Amino acid sequence: MKNTIIILSAFSLLVILSCKDVDKKTMNEGEAQTLLNEAAIAYSIYAGTQEEATRAGLQAEGLLNKSAQAPAPEGSPQISIDPMDLTSWPKTISVNYGPENITGMDGHERRGKMIITAHDFPDVDGAVWEITFSDFYHDDNKVEGSQTIKYMGKNSNGHPEYQCFVTDGMITTPTEKVFYFEQEITREWIEGYDTHFALTGNADQLCDDKYKISGSHWGTSSEGYTYTMTTGEPLIVGVCCRWVEEGVLSVNLDDSELSCEIDYKPAGDDGGCNNQASFSIFGANIPINLP
Repeated sequence: MKNTIIILSAFSLLVILSCKDVDKKTMNEGEAQTLLNEAAIAYSIYAGTQEEATRAGLQAEGLLNKSAQAPAPEGSPQISIDPMDLTSWPKTISVNYGPENITGMDGHERRGKMIITAHDFPDVDGAVWEITFSDFYHDDNKVEGSQTIKYMGKNSNGHPEYQCFVTDGMITTPTEKVFYFEQEITREWIEGYDTHFALTGNADQLCDDKYKISGSHWGTSSEGYTYTMTTGEPLIVGVCCRWVEEGVLSVNLDDSELSCEIDYKPAGDDGGCNNQASFSIFGANIPINLP
């Protein structure tokens, strides 16, 4: 559900133009723009599959308690569970979007399958979920690799917390460009964890969900350059808000002096769901409106 992070791809050109005087050593501006676009796309895709898988797991638990596999509502993926009982583990949970794109509540289009190997229910401390993909596409980008989500239980703040990993991530664009992605993050569910959209279908119980995300990812662009991207300050994401509400992303390109930050709650911003942000380029702050 974390569709908000993909907005980076829409304005990464501004980052490149703002940093155009930096000595890039082995990288020209067009190559740097490609890398930032691909990093942002990868972040959004795998964050979205983490959210989709978590919600599917909660729905699967509801189906098992009813001892029946129900047809998916129109415009939703079909969830199947094997074995269909409450005691046998691991289980295979298939989230099948079908051969045609389905538009999710986060505004992204998906088709194909996510296949989850679940070692326990997603709300059991220590539960591990391993996710792979079968002919799976997100906004027409083919998604491969594996993800692991581990539920760590409630933290000292009483909030559910997850560790999320991406291994051997590979994305093929509609134009056949290929780039690679790895990730290690923590997702803290800070609001809405005590309501149950996955079981009730009540949209209000989805839109009260909010997460705090911290960690890093790294990868290789389609042109062969490596990068790291870290949360300089944790990202605060509301599931039904188009934009990141606050936090700082730091992007560093290996073998280059280029280093930029994006601040989602700049000076003068009262916070909440809005499109205000700023770039910090070697001490210079540039206010922007997110698309």
